[in-house]
Amino acid sequence: MSTFPQPSDVEPVDFQAERDDRTESWARAHPDDALIEPFGRFGYKVTLRDGEDVHYCALGIDDSEYVGRCDCKGWQYHDGPCAHLCTLRKATFLGRIDVAETDGSPDDELEMRQATGEALEGNPHDTDIERVQQDREVQP
Repeated sequence: MSTFPQPSDVEPVDFQAERDDRTESWARAHPDDALIEPFGRFGYKVTLRDGEDVHYCALGIDDSEYVGRCDCKGWQYHDGPCAHLCTLRKATFLGRIDVAETDGSPDDELEMRQATGEALEGNPHDTDIERVQQDREVQP
């Protein structure tokens, strides 16, 4: 079962509102002072200079709008994108990262959830993962 709330995390991420409202998340986002490590199609590990932890983010573009998620408490408990996602958006604007297109399919949503470390109970891919792990244990 996911530890994250389900509803708003599949909606577009409104970076323009963050910028226009001059939110704390937007102000903290400095790609030059952050460590950004891409992985997978949608995944990024983001460490902010003023933060102590690495955070796992997913960012994609669905029908010309950004969609994203993060494993931080700012994403979980506040409206709008967190500083980690804002950092990724600014890095995109500066040409430092290329954000992949998503078609909004369940597979793309799953990949985004996996990038942030979420596990979904009853996921159809769980059986395949378990089988591969068992095969590895059996081999000498």
